[in-house]
Amino acid sequence: MDYEMEEFTGELFRVAGLRVTGFSLFVTVGAVIGLVMALRRSKKTGVAADAVLWFAMLGIPLGLLCARLVFVLYNFSDIKYYGFWYIFRMDCGGFTVMGASLGLLLAGWLAKKITFTRFTDLMDTVLPGLLLALAMERFGEGATSNGTGLEVSARALQFFPLARPGIYEGMYTYAVHMFEGMTALVAGVYTQGMTAPRGRAAGTGLILAAAGQIVWESIRKDDRMMFDMASLLMIFCAAVLFILLLLCLIRLDWPLGGKAIAMAGFLLLAAATGALQFFMEGKFVQAIPVWLCFALSCVTTAGIVWLCLRVLAAATED
Repeated sequence: MDYEMEEFTGELFRVAGLRVTGFSLFVTVGAVIGLVMALRRSKKTGVAADAVLWFAMLGIPLGLLCARLVFVLYNFSDIKYYGFWYIFRMDCGGFTVMGASLGLLLAGWLAKKITFTRFTDLMDTVLPGLLLALAMERFGEGATSNGTGLEVSARALQFFPLARPGIYEGMYTYAVHMFEGMTALVAGVYTQGMTAPRGRAAGTGLILAAAGQIVWESIRKDDRMMFDMASLLMIFCAAVLFILLLLCLIRLDWPLGGKAIAMAGFLLLAAATGALQFFMEGKFVQAIPVWLCFALSCVTTAGIVWLCLRVLAAATED
């Protein structure tokens, strides 16, 4: 049985019959900026431009495919309605940062094999540019799509880009993705100037961007929330931070006890952050207890960032 797909909205114009939207323009400009910045940075890091170009050629299709695949798997019931080939309907939209990250990771590994470049050196070269591309994607989603949170009750905050008109007339919603985009932009600009070798720039960028995603996603509550306390993206970013911490600890010659303390500290901070999110129940209202929980959650997240950065610095010392 065939089901009619949702009407496509946001079209600006068409090129050879393909719809072009405002969001797609943000993404395209972001990708170009990211590539240019990576090629410029390759002169500082000593990575061959060919490795950057291989990463771009592999990363664009793999990033899009994995971003689409993860989205469809998360909304698996859509396949039942639209059929198996709906997975590859890129024109229907529906992409995730999580899937794109996995696709880019695979592209980096393949580019490493093809060009015989160290993986950490390649990531140091391309990741600052990727963060700028992520910033453009988030700005595009916040400006043209539903990258928003709950209603803004304070009139003083009802202005773009802090808030934007919601679905219902008279309601303004938090532009969550605008804040996430700003965090990615700061992380990208900051790491662009870093010349430290052995993955420090890439690791720093990942830590800052992942922590920013966790904080800003915590003020949103919608159908992406799990257990009324965390979104799938928040859990994914926490896993990225923990894996990065483990990789750094493996490279250190610390005693086992010291490594265990670092891991225990991370898990305790993560547990505290999760507990505070549970008490917040994903709500962002003007009530002292909720504001206090949110503030404490930001503090525990900052503790995770501090711990990861300290371990990263130790692991990347010459």
